Amino acid sequence: MNNMKNGVDEVKNLLLRMGLNVYQASVLATLIHIGETKATVLSKVSNVPTAKVYEVLDELVRMGLVTVKPGRPALYSPVSPEDIASSMVSWSLEEMRRKLDEMRKLNDEFIRVASKVYLKGKKGLVKKPLIRIMSVGEVSEKETRKLYEEAREEILILSQAFEYFPKVLDELVKASERGVRIKIILRKPEKLNKENRRVQDTTIETLKKNLDGKIEIRFVDEVPLRGSIIDPRGNGKAIFLVEEAGVPLEFREAALTTNPGLIKSLALMFNLLWSSAFKHE
Repeated sequence: MNNMKNGVDEVKNLLLRMGLNVYQASVLATLIHIGETKATVLSKVSNVPTAKVYEVLDELVRMGLVTVKPGRPALYSPVSPEDIASSMVSWSLEEMRRKLDEMRKLNDEFIRVASKVYLKGKKGLVKKPLIRIMSVGEVSEKETRKLYEEAREEILILSQAFEYFPKVLDELVKASERGVRIKIILRKPEKLNKENRRVQDTTIETLKKNLDGKIEIRFVDEVPLRGSIIDPRGNGKAIFLVEEAGVPLEFREAALTTNPGLIKSLALMFNLLWSSAFKHE
């Protein structure tokens, strides 16, 4: 008997970890154990108040975890464990999508409202931070696209194989159409592994197809950091990350800066590399 109770408790704990609340997990774990039954029985066995159990059952039915057989009284049954697991994954993904959509809407509203009061009550000079740290991946790619959209004079790109190129192609094409100069430094193909060399070859082929004659590409033995610099002689910005051998990109951090001194230093490093780099034929 104790083994059975422990089994039900284990199911309940797993359901809690999968995202159900305490009442939902208690009712569903009980229903999985005893099978088809009525709400009053579920309330008594699961210790969920009668006034609450009907609401909980309705929630579980909407989530696809429980079926109901109409009648007086209505009878409730759990779907199979396989179907519960599958439905929980689908429900969790939908919930995450909903929360992301809500967060995006709140972000826009927050920026609009907070911008009205930002630093309005400041006393004295407020110094901007030298850099802003962000994760590498979706966030850094979004910021890179924004940089390319804002560029008015020049875009300087440092990369190994320009792996993220497909995600910024549209912004580069539009920048070139605005008359923005684009210079790209890549690592020499013979210094790359087989996979990165394939990526680089594909990138260069696509660049030539879409931006032939509008960009310049050169190669170096080593790329000290990766990133992009825009308009270093004006209101420039830069996003970059330092090379860390053996550390996957998803575990690295990137830095965004609008500091004029740092941007000019990064542009100077780029230009020194450019002057000694091999031209792409």
